[in-house]
Order: sequence, then structure tokens, then C-alpha cells
Amino acid sequence: MNHLNFGNDERMAVFADSVASFRLPRWEQIPTLGLYMDQVVTVIEKALSPILGYNGEAFITSSMINNYVKLGIVGKPEKKKYSREHIGRLIVITVLKQSLAIGDVRLGIDTVVRGSDSGASYDSFCDYVERALRTVAESLLQPEQTAEVRFAFASEDSMITMAACSFATKIFAAKMLSVIRENR
Repeated sequence: MNHLNFGNDERMAVFADSVASFRLPRWEQIPTLGLYMDQVVTVIEKALSPILGYNGEAFITSSMINNYVKLGIVGKPEKKKYSREHIGRLIVITVLKQSLAIGDVRLGIDTVVRGSDSGASYDSFCDYVERALRTVAESLLQPEQTAEVRFAFASEDSMITMAACSFATKIFAAKMLSVIRENR
């Protein structure tokens, strides 16, 4: 069987390097003014395209957002404008739906945005996702080093940790498949 060494593939190395330094927007960086649907899509695309937009497929659309509202995963906009809370929630949903079924995303989102301080919960989620992305990227960039992910099994955040790790490995697997397709 022919195995590709993705650690030596320039496209994967560039991708891994960009993912290792990727940062999600923090709560304070999300616009506070109400945004219309097309503006929300643009903000989320800009935030996530470095890690999800490499294959040209849409990972967020106005139809998707409308469906999330209909499913009750996202609250209804006020006078057709979406708040910081909507946008943060949509970023979390977009990340979680990469590796979880949409029905499970609601449970996941409730775990992420628990309590009264949604900003702190959102920022904590960003930290988990970035840590998982860095770990997977570093394992590809430095395969001689053993990547270690410490799971907080005893904590209430173990689901978030697992979802973040699942997301990270899924986007790298998808990128590797796109490299394989390009090589055919």
C-alpha cells in the first residue's frame, strides 16, 4: 500500500503551520453592533476561513443560519439584526457541526455557553479549540515529538475537550484527503 508522508508534504506543512498559529476571535473582538445576515456570514467566514475555507466549500450560509434559528439552536434576531451572542453562538455551532451531528450540537452548545457569563464560556471554548488545533498541527510538523493531549475527564469540560480534538483531527483528515485528490 502506498502511504503518503504528510509531514513532508509542503501543502500540509503550510496548512499545519497556519493552523498552529490560528486564533478564533475572542468575545471582545466580536462586533457589538447588530449585524444583518450577510454581515454575520462575512464575519464568520473571515473568522473560520483559515481553517475551514481551504477547499472552497461553504461552511456557513444564510440558509444554515435560518435553519439554526428554526431549530432553536440560535435565538431569533431582533429586527433582523444579530447580536454578539448570536455571532459567538454561530461560531461555536460552525465548529461543533464539523464533527458532531446537528442534533448533538444543541447539547454541545448548551455545555459551552453554560452559566451567565457567555463571554467567558465562549473564550474558554476558543482556548480548547486552539489547543487541540496546535496539538494536531505540531504532531504533523514534528512527528518525532509525541503529541500529548491532556483530557479533563473529571471536569465538566471533558465534552468540550473531546469535541475540540475531534474537530482538529477532522479538519486535518479533510485537508489530507484534498491533497490526495490533488495528487491523482
